[in-house]
Amino acid sequence: MNLLYSMKKILHYLFLLCFLNSFSQVLLHGEVGNSGDTEGIHVFNKTYQKYTITDEKGKFLIPVRVNDTLVLSAIQYQLKRIVITKKMLANGPLYIMLETKVNELDAVYIKPKLSGNLLSDSQRIHTTDKVTAITLGLPNAHVKPPSAPERKLYTATHTGGGLPLEALINAINGRTKMLKKQVARYKKVKLENSVFENFKSILLNDFGIPNDKLYDFLYYSSNDTLFAQIVKTNSKIVIYDFLQAKAVKYRALQKLK
Repeated sequence: MNLLYSMKKILHYLFLLCFLNSFSQVLLHGEVGNSGDTEGIHVFNKTYQKYTITDEKGKFLIPVRVNDTLVLSAIQYQLKRIVITKKMLANGPLYIMLETKVNELDAVYIKPKLSGNLLSDSQRIHTTDKVTAITLGLPNAHVKPPSAPERKLYTATHTGGGLPLEALINAINGRTKMLKKQVARYKKVKLENSVFENFKSILLNDFGIPNDKLYDFLYYSSNDTLFAQIVKTNSKIVIYDFLQAKAVKYRALQKLK
């Protein structure tokens, strides 16, 4: 009787151990392979809501569990989805081969109606070049101009020379801290607006977020530490998966049908 009880107890613990192992989180070592550049590829654990990017050698580390879905994306490669299995975790580092994305453009045939008269033909052909700092080849032409909050912060923390007295005063009286918060808020709102413009119809129709709750949902989503990193990937698939997972949780919190 005691032997039977002991065996049942052992089997119970073994079952419980296997059950817990199936839901335990491990750190996956992965490497992306391709003849092109493999640095900076976005790796998103869609199931577990974790995100990272590959290093200069195409390697990455990310927390995963069995049956989690990894999404790998980059502008130059085809989107890749992988479902994590026990075998993958047992075999050590995961090697992932990405396919190069080929962008084919439709052929465009231009048939100008020219008469052969250079004077009249030159008047009919308009070739006005837009004059910009980039087209003129000016220094720092590609540098993005700072926003108004960023300019205020720069002014408060820099001086034109001599002793940095004003910058020191701003640091003491809290103005610098306040301006840093304004810059962070500006960047956050900018990302929220970009998501609103590109995903408004999806939020309404696919995810069932009411129109009067859209900005509240975006504020809820942007509080996630991954929000900025996900939006900056510019990958619509990755952003879609992130927002979809957030919408499920938001609807449950708001008790939306």
